[in-house]
Amino acid sequence: MKDVFHNISTSTLGHLTDTGYLSDIKSQVPNQKMVGRIVTARIYPPDAGILREALIKAQAGDVLAIECAVNDHYACWGELRNLAAQIKKLAGVIIAGNITDISALRSQPFPIFARGVSALTTRTRTNAQSGEINIPVTLSGVIVKPGDIAIGDDDGLFVFSENYANEVLKLAKIKERQDRVKRKELLSKLIPPSSKAV
Repeated sequence: MKDVFHNISTSTLGHLTDTGYLSDIKSQVPNQKMVGRIVTARIYPPDAGILREALIKAQAGDVLAIECAVNDHYACWGELRNLAAQIKKLAGVIIAGNITDISALRSQPFPIFARGVSALTTRTRTNAQSGEINIPVTLSGVIVKPGDIAIGDDDGLFVFSENYANEVLKLAKIKERQDRVKRKELLSKLIPPSSKAV
């Protein structure tokens, strides 16, 4: 699934469907493509201790999708968690909330999708740990389940069930082929700069 969707842009998907579009979650690291199977986590900021367990359970190629159930103005993701995710070889992270350490994150070639940036951060509580892993979560009003497929780039982010992803993929391949033909046709009509009258 990852290989076939890696060459499909989200703008192509946006021509075909609005299902699964996470409208207020944007790419925070430019020029990154993210495709992977989702592992979910729900946190209750300011406690985000459950994310340690989520990172341990996630497998290479997974996308960690995090719902901030309350107090989503706290940032639950920063440089150290980002490095841990890269060591695990995750495909990326989706956060229905904020991130911090933005300069460090943008220096690392790892896809991060979030609502925004905040200096106010979550904390790991020593006496209690709230949250759940691998349960349905809600991101931007969309119910996201473990095993769903995430496709994200600079233009936006979609999450599909595997069955729906297969349906959309067939149409997306056709659309991409049509666009390549049209792009070639339009480019051939451009007047090269060297041939313009002085």
